[in-house]
Amino acid sequence: MSSTFPPSNYQSLQADPRFGFVFSQAPGATTCKTLVIAIHGSDRDVDGMIAALREGFGDRDIAILAPFFPYQIDNADHSDGYKFLVSAGFDYAAILESMIAECQNLQGDFDTAYLYGFSGGAQFAERYGLFCAANLSGLVIAAPGNVTLIDDTLEWWPGLDGAKAQTHRTPDLQSLRQIPVAIMVGAQDCNKGLVARPAGTPHGSAYEAVAGDSRLARAHTLHRSFQNAGISSSLREIADVAHDLRPMTLNAANQIAQWIDAPDTSITSSTNGE
Repeated sequence: MSSTFPPSNYQSLQADPRFGFVFSQAPGATTCKTLVIAIHGSDRDVDGMIAALREGFGDRDIAILAPFFPYQIDNADHSDGYKFLVSAGFDYAAILESMIAECQNLQGDFDTAYLYGFSGGAQFAERYGLFCAANLSGLVIAAPGNVTLIDDTLEWWPGLDGAKAQTHRTPDLQSLRQIPVAIMVGAQDCNKGLVARPAGTPHGSAYEAVAGDSRLARAHTLHRSFQNAGISSSLREIADVAHDLRPMTLNAANQIAQWIDAPDTSITSSTNGE
């Protein structure tokens, strides 16, 4: 499915109308206490992401918030900025939290919030989890192009050295250890050229390939890094899938549904290794 702008039911963020989101209320809108936040990839296919989540969730009483981070802001290119949390003066984590607050005004407070990101959105989701996991009940990272390893000897963003100076936030690994984390990637997601971000390019780094040369390799490396840091990470390769939003999103919906059904066992059940 191709991306469209504005997505269906798009609304501008009151706190900063340069940004916007889609809020898909739960079937039982007045009683819903579960929010799923879905972060788009570089293609910004918000409609496709919401449609696949709704298909996966069925008639479950779940609300969905899907931010839309624009390609251009004030006539400047910001297509990749959201992936790195803070870019060109924009704090995308704070922007997301403003969106959550506006959704709560529409439907009431949520007891649980699960974060899912695909592709470029998975980069945002992982990095948001590194700093803001206290706000989450679970995290799904699906097919990230670049990853941040739990390594204080590597510069931000391949690692955590200098992360606080760059993001104005302190990594909160203790909170991340308290929630289940699922890493997913297509078993055929092996393209090497599309994930390169060398030094000298926007958001580039000399260490951009330290986790591997494809999304598949980087997902495995991220999983090992999380497990070594005591984070309850699972890793799943989706058979016969390359880099495809719909099957990844259906699998994410299934994983989140399992966590909702068994919240007391979600952390221990997610440590299945590679």
